[in-house]
Amino acid sequence: MTNTKLRILSALVMTFSVIVCVYLGKIPTLILCMFVGVLCIDELLVNFAKLSRKTFFYKYIVFFFTLFFIAINFAYDAKLSRSFFTISAILLDLFLIYYLFKIPLNDGFMKKSIKRNPGLLCMITILPLLSFGIHFETVYWRQILALLLIVTFSMDTGAWFVGKNFGKHKLWPEVSPKKTIEGLIGGVLISAVFGTVAWYFMLQDYEWKYSVIFALCGVLSQVGDLVQSKIKREFAIKDSSNLIPGHGGIYDRIDSLIFLSPFFAIVVKYLGRHFPI
Repeated sequence: MTNTKLRILSALVMTFSVIVCVYLGKIPTLILCMFVGVLCIDELLVNFAKLSRKTFFYKYIVFFFTLFFIAINFAYDAKLSRSFFTISAILLDLFLIYYLFKIPLNDGFMKKSIKRNPGLLCMITILPLLSFGIHFETVYWRQILALLLIVTFSMDTGAWFVGKNFGKHKLWPEVSPKKTIEGLIGGVLISAVFGTVAWYFMLQDYEWKYSVIFALCGVLSQVGDLVQSKIKREFAIKDSSNLIPGHGGIYDRIDSLIFLSPFFAIVVKYLGRHFPI
């Protein structure tokens, strides 16, 4: 089986798993998010920070992520906590944007930070995932979640397809050798179109500026992907793991999603002024 076919098959399996959980309701969907978060933390601690799963620190990080996730999403209606983690995740994303564009790759910033505190790297997944429940606070949570996934993965898939077939000019070879400018443009346009169409069909609402908003969401998701690529370059790692055939690891699949997620909460709040979310 070719890598492309394997990639498509894995994507179909993942998509089916998400659809089943979303159909079953909030609790199964949030349990899936928590499970994905634990796997992602495992990849970062084991494959990047080189910690053993038997160490106290590994168990400590996984335990407290799970505890906090259960507390703010299942045990209590912790809207204030989710808002706090959302703001924290946005601030973290802003720092990661600074890291991506301003801190030189050869500086080894992330590697030096991890040596001092291996848990710091996990914050790039822990904070957005602890805030993820904010998308479930309305009766339209299925539409919001679907829209977030559509915008993110249409950007990712569109950039991959356009770049693979039409890409000629490298976007940033030092950080991500395979990404192209043509792929970026194609992905942004596709995410804008798919996001706008999905919003219209799910909520029967349209304004031209929605396309601009979803295009910007596509750009942010690509920035999240570039951040991960730069981190992997620092650690000389190709994939966060080999868990998903044709795709790499969990972090490889959700890097754009978790980077965009806290910003998307602002998008939903803004669009909600035009439609009763």
